This record gives sequence, C-alpha cells and structure tokens, in this order.
Amino acid sequence: MAEQGADRAAERDRDLLQLVGLARRAGFAVVGTQAVRDAARRGELSVVVVAEDATENARKRIRGLMESSELQVVTRGTRSSLGRAVGRSEVVVVGIRDRGLGSRIVGEVRTTTEQRTGH
Repeated sequence: MAEQGADRAAERDRDLLQLVGLARRAGFAVVGTQAVRDAARRGELSVVVVAEDATENARKRIRGLMESSELQVVTRGTRSSLGRAVGRSEVVVVGIRDRGLGSRIVGEVRTTTEQRTGH
C-alpha cells in the first residue's frame, strides 16, 4: 500500500514537471533566479517552482522577494529534473506566467502532498 502511494506521488511529480515543461514551450516560463526575481517584481508570475536541492544561498536570493509578494512558491523536483523539464542541464528556479498552468501546478503539489501524508 505504501508503495502505491509512493508511486502515485512520483507520478504526480512527473506531471508537475511536465506542466513546467509545457509552460516553457508555450513561452509562459521564466528560468533562472535573476529572471524570476525580475518577472516577480513586474507582477508577471503566478507561481514559482524551486528545486528541492537548491542551495541555501539560492533560496535566500529569492526568499525576500517571494515573502514580500503574494506569489505561491512550491518546492518540487531536483535541479536536474527541473532543468530537464525546461531544456537545460540544471535549474534552481522557474517562474510560471500563465495563471491557468500555475493553478494546475499548485493543484499537483496539493494532491502529491496529500498522498504523501495521507491527508
């Protein structure tokens, strides 16, 4: 039973990364810390995805901006998997401009979290 839950959570993570890739191909993704910070300052983003293995320094560089705005920030994937989703080797942060895709990404995170915790 626990294996099935883990399999579903891994599948949801893949789904989330596919949505990030779709956003990139559609021109709705901003890649990289500085580009995300700039787009957030302009009010262009609906959600920000941060790699689970981002360094503390990288997190600090975006934390202040994210705390001062109403952006939703989700932590999923590794730098490598997030990079693959957007066609790069490694990426720490991706901002999503499209509200619909942003909502779907947040929905995937909620569903995965519920499956992982059983709530």
